[in-house]
Amino acid sequence: MKKSLVAGAAAFAMAALPVAGVFAADPAPITDTLTVQIGEACTFQRAANAGDGAYTKSLDLGQLDAEFASSGFKVVCNNATGYNVAAVFTALAGPGENITYSQTTPTAGSGTWTASVGADNLAATGASLLSNDGVTSTSGDTATVNYKVSVRNNQGKGTYTGTATYTLTQNPAS
Repeated sequence: MKKSLVAGAAAFAMAALPVAGVFAADPAPITDTLTVQIGEACTFQRAANAGDGAYTKSLDLGQLDAEFASSGFKVVCNNATGYNVAAVFTALAGPGENITYSQTTPTAGSGTWTASVGADNLAATGASLLSNDGVTSTSGDTATVNYKVSVRNNQGKGTYTGTATYTLTQNPAS
């Protein structure tokens, strides 16, 4: 009886082993696909002193001051068509005759003010302070605006206030 039990156990053990050289197929690989869409985006900020700027000076009659500077305008845009920063300027209004905005450089006593861009002091026209035709720059484009104010020889005493408002728009697709 012992012999048949041993022989039966050995046969059972051999049946449980796989046949050499026969293996199951490898499972199919699993692939994840990542898709990220980056939308067109533009940022407009003042890098040096974030936000709106306020500039105050005291001037004498007939004086011209060209030392107002608004620095650090920065635009970063990733679109293919570019952008434009336009400006709207108001007169400096006060108790006397307004100090009007002009695209020409004021002279002493003229009662006008202007804005110019960059080292070349190009007049900041309403149409374009900064512009780009679609060249993407990861560091962005920057500009400094210089304000020049001239007071009339008979300017009325008081505080005169005006604004320069800058607006960024993306260029339309062609």
